[in-house]
Amino acid sequence: TADRSIALMDTALRRRFEFIEMLPDLEVLNDLLVDGINIKLMLEKINQRVEYLYDRDHTIGHAYFISLKENAILEELENIFKNKIIPLLQEYFYDDWEKIRLVLGDNQKEENYQFIKAKEYDIKSLFGDKNNDLLDIDEVPKIYEINKEAFKDSQSYVKIYQ
Repeated sequence: TADRSIALMDTALRRRFEFIEMLPDLEVLNDLLVDGINIKLMLEKINQRVEYLYDRDHTIGHAYFISLKENAILEELENIFKNKIIPLLQEYFYDDWEKIRLVLGDNQKEENYQFIKAKEYDIKSLFGDKNNDLLDIDEVPKIYEINKEAFKDSQSYVKIYQ
């Protein structure tokens, strides 16, 4: 019922108001460099990937990076990614870490530059040989973890767009 009532309200608002599409304005980020990272190119590449994997309505806005204009340091960019961009991507892709890795270019980076690392467990060492039938696992699942050290390295960000 909640979805239905929201849909009715959305329809009512659309009838009564005019909406103007506001896509990310990458020109606002012109000449914004943080420790050798071109923020405009980085966001442009991220948004191209989001648009392809999801849609253009979910591209990431330039406003997330405006604080870098006054505080253009790697720690600020690290904070933006950890507390805003990664959680937003988790929401967009429903914790599909493989798609989040694609958006961040982690599938193309060396492991130490990956924001999200994939690791595999050795089932036999975890559960022993005799438990394979009990687990009923055809394929070894991938487990994902956030690589906190990657956020501190400017090359992790540069390799998103290079």
